[in-house]
Amino acid sequence: MTIKNYQITTDSGCDLSLEHCQKLDVVPYKMPYTMDGETFIDTMDEEGFINFYRMMRNGGVATTSQINPFAYQTFWRSFAENGTPVLHISLGSAISGSYANSLLAIEMLKEEFPDWVCRVVDSKNASAGFGLLVLRAVKNRDDGMDIEENALDLDGVAHNVNSIFTTADLQYLYRGGRVSKVAAAFGTALNIVPIMHLDHAGSLEVWLKARGKKLAKARIIKEISNLVTDAENQTLIISEADAIDKAKDYGKALVEACGFRDVFYTHIGPIIGAHTGPGLISIFFVGKERV
Repeated sequence: MTIKNYQITTDSGCDLSLEHCQKLDVVPYKMPYTMDGETFIDTMDEEGFINFYRMMRNGGVATTSQINPFAYQTFWRSFAENGTPVLHISLGSAISGSYANSLLAIEMLKEEFPDWVCRVVDSKNASAGFGLLVLRAVKNRDDGMDIEENALDLDGVAHNVNSIFTTADLQYLYRGGRVSKVAAAFGTALNIVPIMHLDHAGSLEVWLKARGKKLAKARIIKEISNLVTDAENQTLIISEADAIDKAKDYGKALVEACGFRDVFYTHIGPIIGAHTGPGLISIFFVGKERV
C-alpha cells in the first residue's frame, strides 16, 4: 500500500529548534532532563538553551533518560486515533534505548489500532546528525516520496552521515563518561584536544587526538576533506554548545577548504549537552560510509 500523506515526528535530541520543526511540519517529542535533581522539559528554543548552559557553567549537573514506551504511546495516540500514518526519526540506538522503546510502543498501540502505520528510522546518530535525516525526510516527503520509500532512503543514507565532535574542556566528557578521570587530567595538563566521531553502529568514541586547538582544527579539516562527497551540493551542519563564535570559525574554514554550498548552524540542546557540556562543536555532513 502506497502512503503519501503522513506525519513526520522526531525527538528534541535532533537539535532543530521548535520553530524550525513547526515550519517543516515536523512534530518533535520534547524530552525531559534533570538538573541537580530537578526535572525540566527541553523547550527547544533560545531561552531554554541559554538557561541550560548557564546552569551547567555554574556547576549544575545534568542527566537524561530514554523515552519510555508509555511516553511514546501518549505522544503518538492522537495520530493512531485519527489513522494518521507516522514516520519517526529516532535518536541513535547505540546512544539511547529510546529507539527500542519506540518499537514496543508501536506494538502496544497496534493492539488498539491494528491498521495504524508507523515506521521508525534508527538514525544511528545524535544531535543535528540525525537532524540532518529529519531535514532529508521532509524533502523526500515534499517531493512526493511515500512513507516506505522515505524510510528506506533514510536507512540507506544513515551510515553516510559523518559526525565529528571536538571540545577543549575535558571535565564534561569525564562527567559524561566519555573519558576516564586520569585521561581527562592528563589531557588537560598536556593540552590534548580529543576529536570524537560516531562509528558505524552509532557509538561515540574518541577517534583522534591533537595537541592544542589549532592542530585539532587543522586535523579536522583534513579528515573532512578526505571523507566528504559532493560538498558543493550539500549544506554543512554545525551544532554548538554555547560556542557560536567557534562554530562560525569552523564553518568559514570548512567552506573554504572543502567547498560546501553553505552552512547551517544549530544549538546543541540539553538532551545531548547534558553529556558533553558547554564548548562542544559538532560537524555533520554526508560523505563516505562510516567505519
